[in-house]
Amino acid sequence: MVWKRGDNGVVMQKQKGMLTLWKSVMWLISFVKSHKGWMIAGIIAAVAAAVIEIWTGNLIQQLTTKAEQGESQLVVNTVYMVLIVIAVGVPAKYFMVYGVEKGGARAMRDLRNYTMHHIGQLPIHYLEKQHSGDMVSRLTNDVQLINQFMIRDLPQWFYHPLLFIGCFSYLLWIRWELVLLSLLLVPISLFVAQWIGKQLQQLTEEAQASTGQMNVILQDTLGGMALVKSYLLQGLLFRSYQSLLQFTLQKRLAVSKREAIVTPILFTLMISPVVFAVLYGSYLISKGLFSTGELIAFLYLLNLCLEPLQNIPTLITHTFEMSGALKRVYEIVKQPVERQEGSTISISAAPPVAFEQVSFAYDKGTPLLQDLSFTIDQGKTVALVGASGGGKSTVIKLICGFYPLAAEHGTIRIFGESLHDCNPEELRSHLSVVTQDSYLFSGTISDNIGYGHPHATLHDIIASAKLANAHSFIMELAEGYQTDVGERGGLLSGGQRQRIAIARAILKDAPILLLDEPTSALDTETEMLVQEALNVLMKDRTTIVIAHRLSTIQHADEIWVMENGQIVEAGSHTQLLEQGGTYARLYHQQFVAAPAEGKEAVSI
Repeated sequence: MVWKRGDNGVVMQKQKGMLTLWKSVMWLISFVKSHKGWMIAGIIAAVAAAVIEIWTGNLIQQLTTKAEQGESQLVVNTVYMVLIVIAVGVPAKYFMVYGVEKGGARAMRDLRNYTMHHIGQLPIHYLEKQHSGDMVSRLTNDVQLINQFMIRDLPQWFYHPLLFIGCFSYLLWIRWELVLLSLLLVPISLFVAQWIGKQLQQLTEEAQASTGQMNVILQDTLGGMALVKSYLLQGLLFRSYQSLLQFTLQKRLAVSKREAIVTPILFTLMISPVVFAVLYGSYLISKGLFSTGELIAFLYLLNLCLEPLQNIPTLITHTFEMSGALKRVYEIVKQPVERQEGSTISISAAPPVAFEQVSFAYDKGTPLLQDLSFTIDQGKTVALVGASGGGKSTVIKLICGFYPLAAEHGTIRIFGESLHDCNPEELRSHLSVVTQDSYLFSGTISDNIGYGHPHATLHDIIASAKLANAHSFIMELAEGYQTDVGERGGLLSGGQRQRIAIARAILKDAPILLLDEPTSALDTETEMLVQEALNVLMKDRTTIVIAHRLSTIQHADEIWVMENGQIVEAGSHTQLLEQGGTYARLYHQQFVAAPAEGKEAVSI
């Protein structure tokens, strides 16, 4: 056979897929090991249940034979024995199912906890490239498939193979040639079921991925409904959703079609051996080579043997479906997390923020920041202004440690400590961030402010709200601080959300404050209230503020104009106006060009 480049690529991709599947299975097993006590108890119960079923077949043979021989007392004794065996079999089957299910359910609890915790530790630069809708789909739909396998199918994987091996061995002892002839079609049926199961894995992966994309569109539509209606995007988004829905339907139907193919195979598997055993067994009885009791016991055990053969193909298909979902979840947890160790940061006399020849690019290409160096002294307020794409927001993201900075691309220091060495959580404990669209979590106003400090009392929360000019409007609400803010704070106005975010930052009381256009989306009256709250927040803190509205940063200690990742102008508001450079031009565009309106004519 001649290998082509494309063939080699397919082989490598299959090998990579098998390696990923193997790693994901081992990852799943690691959670099961933690609850092996219950799993072992379930396995022991499964062995006991299988032995009891086989023993029952032996007792049936004895009962029939003794009845034929007219030994009534022995028949009664055997009946008692059958009843005892059945009584013992009931709790054995109960613990077989409950033991494995309990261990599996606890393993799934740990898996969910681990996955959620892992997502919380993933770096921002990875999460920003993923859509939350697809992530939610993996954590709900895919995890649910794994959960169903653990509590529904895993116990059967212990019981049915043991039952088949035991019954098959006993049947061979009774009449080996009858067993082999009766089960002649079984290997063919199992081969077909396995072949179909492999197809189901691929189809399930495609269907789950399509479901994730559907969730992406649904989440985008619900989250941006105002924009969707304004731009008449309902039709476009609906058609995209409809297309994905049709694709998902086709894959689901393909799964159902292949599962339906297994059904007649299982029916044939179930009926043909029994029919053949009755016919051939009756022939042997007529020749005096087989007893009626042996035939009845044989048929009973044969039915028990066929039960696993009927269920194992279904278990195989469910296992392949689960493996597709498991690979999608494992794709998330195999992503490297942020560094969990590192040095601590102590507030010292060293500059709170310092950049030393920092160059940075989001992707391979032209750096967004180029040899950027600056120092911000304790308690100073520095404003960053300039056109979009100049690198202002990138400065804040780098200070927060959201994007790793290679050592050869410069150094960022917080209170003299290099971010290359410090613990990210330790770093962020010294930072408070307020953005243009401050995020509020589902819950109450009190909860959202309280996130600024894990041990804050209601008194602390109210005090922070007062400093943030938020207390008055909160008390006007029907439930006050217990008012639900809605999804992403949607039940509150933009100014109210900003003041709650400021109250949260006040409560955190971090020494370094990062403000990313905190008032750019507000009207003039609301902006004044928010600016008053910001002035309180900025007091005695080292502050970096990004502003497009120059009215909000005229009193900053220094204003830096950024272009192409570099600081091209620096000075106070008055100094920069006197220089007549970029800042002066921007100022005149916003204030001098539209004096009559009393507001900015151009937003930069």
